[in-house]
Amino acid sequence: MWIAYTIGLVFLIMLVKSMIIKPILFKEKWQAGAGYGIPAVLCFLLFFMLAYLDYSSEQVYFKDQKDRYTTSSWHPPTVSGSVTPSNPAGGQYVSVPIPQNKNLEDGLLNLQNDLNALEKDVAAKTASTAASTSTTAYAASASNDPKKQPYMDDNGKPAIIGDTDSKIYHLPGDPYYDKEMQKLSNNVYFRTIEEAETAGYRAIKG
Repeated sequence: MWIAYTIGLVFLIMLVKSMIIKPILFKEKWQAGAGYGIPAVLCFLLFFMLAYLDYSSEQVYFKDQKDRYTTSSWHPPTVSGSVTPSNPAGGQYVSVPIPQNKNLEDGLLNLQNDLNALEKDVAAKTASTAASTSTTAYAASASNDPKKQPYMDDNGKPAIIGDTDSKIYHLPGDPYYDKEMQKLSNNVYFRTIEEAETAGYRAIKG
């Protein structure tokens, strides 16, 4: 298209030169340059025809795209309600109302309940592990320290007897242990020697 325009422009310049400039400056006959006019006109006609065809093809393309968009099932998403403009510099966000969805609400509620149950389960297991670790540590320390060794009877009750009158504690197996067992009025019971000594009781002298 632009080639035809350039050729036509060249012929037009040659026509003007032959019919106007040469007759005036060089006294030549203007009829000699008339032959340049026909090619110039043809080239310009070809240029305008090609330009028109290009314009028409673009219009057809745009019309086809518009028809496709009109008949297509896809459309840009729309938002119901008002939209608040945001200010990026101020750190504000756009407030977009979301339609209520019962299934979505139920799903979110169930998910929250599951998360709460999982959190409680993890907390219970963590507490159980901590208690087990504490018990194990206490048992280990008790096995290393005789004063922390527990004395329990068959029912799981403390078995160290403390005589409130003499402030002496008796361990199972001591010579006076069975005798002290028969005195119920002035006896207190401890689980470990450490507890008895902390309460102010002392061991019987051998």
